[in-house]
Amino acid sequence: MTADLDSKLIAVLQQNGRATYQELAAATGVPRAKVSTHVQALLASGTLTVVAVAHPELLGLKALAHVSISVSGSASPVIAELCRSESTVYVSAISGRHNIVTELRVPDQQDLYEAIGLIRAMPGVTSVRTHVFAEVVKGIFVPKNVLRSDVRLDQTDVDLIELLEHNGRVSFLELSERTGLSRSAVRNRVNHLIAETAIQIGAVVKRRGGSTTIAMGIGVSLGFRRKEATKQIEDLPGIEFLARTLGTFDLIGTVAADSAIALYSLAEHIRSIEGVTGLETWIHLEVVKEHYGRSLELTGHHDIFRSNPKIAVSVDQH
Repeated sequence: MTADLDSKLIAVLQQNGRATYQELAAATGVPRAKVSTHVQALLASGTLTVVAVAHPELLGLKALAHVSISVSGSASPVIAELCRSESTVYVSAISGRHNIVTELRVPDQQDLYEAIGLIRAMPGVTSVRTHVFAEVVKGIFVPKNVLRSDVRLDQTDVDLIELLEHNGRVSFLELSERTGLSRSAVRNRVNHLIAETAIQIGAVVKRRGGSTTIAMGIGVSLGFRRKEATKQIEDLPGIEFLARTLGTFDLIGTVAADSAIALYSLAEHIRSIEGVTGLETWIHLEVVKEHYGRSLELTGHHDIFRSNPKIAVSVDQH
């Protein structure tokens, strides 16, 4: 029951990191007190962190890609180099045809081309396979919609975003004390930032050590009925991320489950969906880096700011 409840809580918090204990209780059918105990234990153990992430376009990051990497010899030096890169937000050691997958977020296609070139040139790298995101179907920190052109931020918005990047569940009371605004003003601002997709707040699961879930990557090839097949995959339990991509696969995704048997069943289900012509899978052995936060300082996107032309959005890695 504990593992099942944890999985349900994580699933809700991945979509709404600021869900109240009452909302979590209603979503899981478990008493509020028990929900509170479990969430606090997950947070205290480090298994779960809840963070805010600014919209990639707000950070000037318009080119996103999934990159699979094969290496000769130990993967550790390549993983360490990827983790130091400003372009990577996600790095995972995997099983399967390749040894490592990483997600790149960079300003434009030229930067993406150069970032991939740098990966190819790393000592030990023998091959690289790239899938450029054409559309995010489902994702915690990759919004489906483009950033609204009329979004404007001021210094207080920037301060709130940076506080939420460190702790997405920080109370409105603490945010009020840190910014000097009333609790109602803070609540309105945070809700507005979320509604305008300027930020997303969700849970990041640390899948190593005592993690109760296993994550599997999927690469799906589609024939006919592409829209219907994509929708069926999106609606499967455990699908955490799904994107339409340009490359070998039509879809790249991540699915989580409590056991290898459950992952096998999900893979078999996907293969049986009408329109799916091929499926490749890999297991995430250890997610080494998953950090999407960036400082909101020091670049030149001045047009999105209301009152301080010196504030802008950084593409420097955390």
